[in-house]
Amino acid sequence: MELNDIIYRIALSVILGGVFGAERTLKKKPAGFITVTLVCTGAALVAMLQMEILEKQISMLRENPELENIMKADIGRLGAQVISGIGFIGGGAIIYSKGSVQGLTTAAVLWVSACLGLSIGYGFIRLSLIAFLGFLSVLYIMRWIENKYMREKPAECQEF
Repeated sequence: MELNDIIYRIALSVILGGVFGAERTLKKKPAGFITVTLVCTGAALVAMLQMEILEKQISMLRENPELENIMKADIGRLGAQVISGIGFIGGGAIIYSKGSVQGLTTAAVLWVSACLGLSIGYGFIRLSLIAFLGFLSVLYIMRWIENKYMREKPAECQEF
């Protein structure tokens, strides 16, 4: 992978992950700007690492064709570990307190951020940018709709 491509992917994951993290920080949530940015960038790194491993295996096979039956490449292995690992971390962000569950959106943002990072790392930039816009619409537009039309309004006090 070219150095410019690596820099571009890491920078994009920092920027897009940072936007999600900033949204969490502005909402005063525990996993905020730095955490979500690191999750997205780390996932991008893992995806690029997987691609580098694959390229190295292909190169080794070209040099040593007799290894064809021994070497196996699983391009999704590291990405799958990121997905399940972030699911575990997200579980830690979910708290049950005073009869309600909190942290579900933060956990989802962490997971989505990791998925976005993987997508960027694997080089699916157009897909990543479109998904990012979709994620932002959920965080802002759909939250506005939910708050305006779907939240239960507090019952008015009745006087006796």
